[in-house]
Amino acid sequence: MAKLSQPHLPILDTAEPLDAIIYDVVIVGAGMSGSLLALTLLTQNPQLKVLLLDENAQRLESTQEKEFEYHPSFDARCIALNAGSVDILSGLSLWGDIKAHAQPIESIQVSDKGYFGGAELTPELSGEAFGYVVELRRVGKVLSRTLAAFSSLTTLHQVKLTDLNQQPELIQCVLDNGQTVSAKLCVGADGCHSQVRKLARISSSLSDYQRSAIICNVRCNKVHKNIAYERFTKSGPIALLPLTDNRFSLVYCVEKQQAEQIADLSDSEFLAQLQKKFGYRAGLFEQTGKRDIYPLNLLKTTKPLSHRTVCIGNAAHSLHPVAGQGFNLGLRDLFVLATIIAASDDVGSFSMLNDYWQCREKDHHSTIWMTDSLVRIFSNHYPMLSIPRNIGLKAMNLFPFLSTPIIEQSKGQFDLFNREKLS
Repeated sequence: MAKLSQPHLPILDTAEPLDAIIYDVVIVGAGMSGSLLALTLLTQNPQLKVLLLDENAQRLESTQEKEFEYHPSFDARCIALNAGSVDILSGLSLWGDIKAHAQPIESIQVSDKGYFGGAELTPELSGEAFGYVVELRRVGKVLSRTLAAFSSLTTLHQVKLTDLNQQPELIQCVLDNGQTVSAKLCVGADGCHSQVRKLARISSSLSDYQRSAIICNVRCNKVHKNIAYERFTKSGPIALLPLTDNRFSLVYCVEKQQAEQIADLSDSEFLAQLQKKFGYRAGLFEQTGKRDIYPLNLLKTTKPLSHRTVCIGNAAHSLHPVAGQGFNLGLRDLFVLATIIAASDDVGSFSMLNDYWQCREKDHHSTIWMTDSLVRIFSNHYPMLSIPRNIGLKAMNLFPFLSTPIIEQSKGQFDLFNREKLS
């Protein structure tokens, strides 16, 4: 039985049953991308009727301190927000609350195991922090409080999408509780195994990197000084991102068949193995938190659109975490989508969706290409690649201007709307 979250009751106080309402936008998935899209839509146009479908149980207001610990989208994982994402969140009046729990990245040290030297990217090259690291559960609490203020948002919990009926002027979403809801546009924000993408027959491809990421928070005996580390090894990169309370968020990429065995080691055994792989650049590893495993794949869509349907976030693209670009790309997507919807006379129309994709196609291709190239160049030890890549790292140290294109791409500060294509 679907449960309606309390802050959004007014929409159902009308004489119309839920099935009779035609929403402007139905968002399938109430994780980071879905919740942020709902907020962005209603910030830009509070009159929009938005329905948010969440397959998870309702999170009670009385347990806000714990509510996101069990929601799969707002767990202890961390995200690295680049400068472009900070700009977007500031425009949504979210950044002030998020920044209180975020840690800046002021320097990045890159090294390759088995080879001398490396590269250091410093603030002098970019003029500002490279980005900020924050735990998802912190962002989730800020989003929950902010969304509660919008009476035109309806949230249904514990429901799953079972079918889509695409009609000329609207789209019908069939739910597993027997209800059918209608909207001008359906947005799939339901992750890499997206039901929306499947039902709308949106073409996608999946490349398996044959690696898994072990994710946890760790603490070293040295003060991290807002330094992030990227250490490339034969089995994949190891990333340490600075967190509050002198912690690091660890992304430890290992061969898929070894991931469970490594994650299940005792804390002392796990830290000893990590120390051997990573070295002592960050100091001595002293503590580790709960460890989770995530398979590493590249999922991309040819075009994340269908009739009155669009996919965003991991439903449209799921990237390797090596460059920390997946969420930032998704945030740019949803911001542009919300802006175009807010200005549209025909939400969900072919022309509206086509405008959206014209804005986003170039950014999609360049960000995905950059991330995938980094993975394939640095996640192997073939001599034909090992020697040139280490020469490249040393060259970036000697000639800092060589790293400028990488820094500019990673900052995410460029024309989101690709206005040349729209003119």
